[in-house]
Amino acid sequence: MRRLTLVLAVAVCGLSLGGAAVAATNLRAPAAANGSLKYTKKTLSAPAGKVTITMPNPSPVPHNIAIKGAGVSVKGKVVGKGGTSTVSAKLKKGRYTFYCSVPGHEGAGMKGTLTVK
Repeated sequence: MRRLTLVLAVAVCGLSLGGAAVAATNLRAPAAANGSLKYTKKTLSAPAGKVTITMPNPSPVPHNIAIKGAGVSVKGKVVGKGGTSTVSAKLKKGRYTFYCSVPGHEGAGMKGTLTVK
């Protein structure tokens, strides 16, 4: 079984598949000035199978990472600054949403599309 770990972080971080770098993505922490809650990368892709997304939280605002869609609904632990939230799911081909499940964060734009091929 292939396993892909996707990493969302403030700085550019590698995505890995079996230890080999395959792409890069990043997360912009919430901006205090305008309250913006969004990822700078709005799309991710992975092969079908077990997918793990890891999100270090550099922000003083609590966040987590979650996946939903096609009958899947899994959430990582909500963590404060310096913590890491991780979520894993066995996913079939299709489109899913990755998002922060802290109330109000997804609605404010802290979400993206995960395409599983």
